[in-house]
Amino acid sequence: MSLSAIWEATAGRITLSDSFTRKQLDKITDTGIQKILNNHVKKYDENFAEAFSPEGIEVLNANIQALNDGKPHQPIYAVRVYEVGNKFPVGTRGSKSSKFVEADKGTNLFFAIYKGKNNKGEEVRSFETIPLNVAIEEMKQGGEPAKPVYFDKNKCEFKLLFTLSPNDLVYVPSKDEIENPSLFDFKNLSKSQIERVYKMVSTTQGKLDCVPNYYSSPIKPNEIGSNNKNQNMIDGVTQIKDKCWKLKFNRLGQIEQVIY
Repeated sequence: MSLSAIWEATAGRITLSDSFTRKQLDKITDTGIQKILNNHVKKYDENFAEAFSPEGIEVLNANIQALNDGKPHQPIYAVRVYEVGNKFPVGTRGSKSSKFVEADKGTNLFFAIYKGKNNKGEEVRSFETIPLNVAIEEMKQGGEPAKPVYFDKNKCEFKLLFTLSPNDLVYVPSKDEIENPSLFDFKNLSKSQIERVYKMVSTTQGKLDCVPNYYSSPIKPNEIGSNNKNQNMIDGVTQIKDKCWKLKFNRLGQIEQVIY
C-alpha cells in the first residue's frame, strides 16, 4: 500500500535564535517584519548567528523603530514563515480516501531505537528518525511506527527496542544501573535519579533532542542548547539516545514499565 502525498504551502511560527537563517528570513509571511530583520542583519554583515544571538535580539528590539524607518513596532521574538507541508490520506477505503492529515515540512513524530550486535559481536544501538507519513503507513499495516527488524549493510540484525515521540520520558541510567537494572526502583526514585529523567522534544536525521524533565521552562534563550534542547545530558558528555530507557506511565501518571 502506498500513500499519495500532496505538497502545499503552509505557515509555521518559529522563534528567533542564533540558528535563524537567511532562507527562513526570506520566507517570512509579514513583509514589514522581513524588512526590519533585513535592516538588522545588514548591521552584522549578514552574520546571522551574531545578529540573532540573545544579545543581537536585544539590540534588534532596542532599535526596532529606527530599523522600521522611524515607525513604532512591537518587539519581535518569533516570526511566521512559509513552509511546504505534506498532506496525505489517512486511508484508502470509503470516505477515508478523501480525508487528509497535514504535517509541516520535516515533521517527525517518532524516533526509533534498535538494538543488535555489530560485525565484531559487540552489542550496540542503532537509530532512525521516522517521518509521520512513514509511521502512519506502517501502523496502517497493523505494525509499529517503525520496522520491527532491519539488517544493516554488514547484514547484522537489529531489533526494535522502542520508539519515542515528543513529550515521552526517558531515564538515563548510571553505569551501575546498566550492569544491574534492579538498582532502578521506579516506585521509589532518589533525587539524583529524578534528575536523570529527560523529556523528548524533537528528532531529525537520527538525532534525539531532549530537555531535563525537572525544567519547567528555560530562563534565557539557548540555556540548555541550541533552541533550548540538547542531545546530551546536562553533563554535556553523555548522549541520551545511547543509554536511555523508556518510561511508560499509567493514567494516574505513575511509572508502570521501564523498557531497556
